[in-house]
Amino acid sequence: MSSACQGAGGGGPGTRYTFAELEGLWINAGGPAALAATAAAIALAESGGCTSDLNPTDNGGTQTSWGLWQISNGTHGVPGPNWNTGAGNAALAVAKWKASGFSPWGTFNSGKYKAFLNGNPPAPDTGVNGGAGGGSAGGASTPATLTAANPDCLISFPSGKVLFLTVGGQCILPKSSARGIAGAAILVNGGLIMLAGVVILAAYGLKSSAAREVAGTLAGAASKVGGRPVKPPAYGSGPGSAVAAPVRVRRGGQGQAAAASQAMPRAPRKPRATSRASGP
Repeated sequence: MSSACQGAGGGGPGTRYTFAELEGLWINAGGPAALAATAAAIALAESGGCTSDLNPTDNGGTQTSWGLWQISNGTHGVPGPNWNTGAGNAALAVAKWKASGFSPWGTFNSGKYKAFLNGNPPAPDTGVNGGAGGGSAGGASTPATLTAANPDCLISFPSGKVLFLTVGGQCILPKSSARGIAGAAILVNGGLIMLAGVVILAAYGLKSSAAREVAGTLAGAASKVGGRPVKPPAYGSGPGSAVAAPVRVRRGGQGQAAAASQAMPRAPRKPRATSRASGP
């Protein structure tokens, strides 16, 4: 009959299952009955039959193994939401066995599981309650364990059940990768801001150059058109004298200058004195 236990690796309180109960958990999860004794012996070799057993430094510290059958997805992430229940961990174990047989378990490859096999194994207890998972105390220890299990993971794939399989729990975005992405985004934004500044300065420079070019063109055109105002001399200074208005002389405008000079008043002519010879 199952009893209370304290899981290794900081797993907290859990439930310890007997050999017959482990066989029943295996069969109830869809595992073949012919291999139930081997599966139960592997669970005892891996965790001692305690649902909350953990190994946070498994495989040279590269992964964490969880629960009865020490299930791992190759990372420190939780392999499923019900890893600390008998039924949940058994479902994960059956799924792993269907994918690769018993080869993923080190205790099977080394033969360590054989020490837990009896010559006449007990009949499986398929009426076992596989949902307790160590009770409220064991369940309460799960969030703290999750937080410490993979401190480098920022976003993990949500886990859930598909039929009788529990999937998910993998780390999608490690914190180190997130820091690299954030740094790259800052560099890109800085480059865009610098590019915008260069474009604005170039546009301002081109605008100033165009203005100077237009001003120079207008100044050159003005120097080629028209002449300077010319003041004609004044005639006389007393009453009756006349002063001509300034006349603007244009190039090639000789006819206009002549007309202007004719319009000026002239001094009256004095009568000429004539003498006649007197006769005798």
